[in-house]
Amino acid sequence: MEKKTIIRLIRNATLRFQYAGKNILVDPMLAEKGMLQTALGVYKTPRVHLTMPMNEITEGLDMVLLTHNHIDHYDPTVKFHLPKDILFHTQPQDRDAVMQDGFMQVEAIEESKTVDDLTIIRTLGHHGFGQIGQMMGPVSGYVLTAIGCPTVYIMGDCKWEDCIRQTVEKYRPDYIVVNCGGAVFPEFSKTEGSIIPDEHEVMAMLDELPTHIKLIAVHMDSTDHGQTTRTILRNEALHHGADMNRLIIPEDGEYIEL
Repeated sequence: MEKKTIIRLIRNATLRFQYAGKNILVDPMLAEKGMLQTALGVYKTPRVHLTMPMNEITEGLDMVLLTHNHIDHYDPTVKFHLPKDILFHTQPQDRDAVMQDGFMQVEAIEESKTVDDLTIIRTLGHHGFGQIGQMMGPVSGYVLTAIGCPTVYIMGDCKWEDCIRQTVEKYRPDYIVVNCGGAVFPEFSKTEGSIIPDEHEVMAMLDELPTHIKLIAVHMDSTDHGQTTRTILRNEALHHGADMNRLIIPEDGEYIEL
C-alpha cells in the first residue's frame, strides 16, 4: 500500500508532515497571537492566529523535529501542548534545553537517524553571516528519505550558500522547504544582510537548482522582523518570470500532497 506524503503548513515554519507512515511536527510555534516577545519592538510574535484547533496539530504525532530552539521555532507553550513522552529529535546543541522542559525522549541527531522506513539526515548551514550570524548560533536542516517517498530537504533557517548547494547535490531532493521570510535586524542587516533567505535568494535558488526540484516557501507573515511576505515573494516571482509550478507558497493551514 502506497504511503502518501503530505505537508501541512501550520504557521510560520511550523509544519506537520505525513511521511513514510509517520506523523512529524516540525519547529512547533504554538503560542496564541501576540503572546511572545517581539524581535524589532514593533509587533509581538506571532502576528497571526492559528487557523486550526490545537488537536489538529498535536494529535496522532509520532515525533517532533526541531531545527533550532529560537522562540519562533520552539516557544514556551510547546511543553503544555505535547505529551512529555513524545519522541523529540533535535540538533545536539538543543537537546538539554528541550529536556529541561520535561520532555523525556529527546534524541540529538549527530549525523543521521533511521526510524522504521524513515531516515533523517541532519545538515548544516548558517543563520546569517558576520556578527549577526554568530549571534544567531547553530542551526540545522534535515533531509527526509524513505523508499517510495519523495526526498524532502527542510533547509531550516539557513542562508543560500555553497554548503547548501553541496547538500542539494549530495542528496538530490525532490522538494526543498525554504524559510524565506527575509528576517532582518536593522543594526546588522545593512551590512550583513538578512538572517534567512529573502525573495531574491529564492529566485537565485530557482535559477541555479535543477528544474525537477520544487521549492515550498514558508516562514512568512508571522513575525515583525520578517520582511519578505507572501505577496512580496509572489510579486518578485512574477517580475523574475519564475516557473510557478516550481514555487509553492502555501497559506496557513493548507495541505500539500507531494
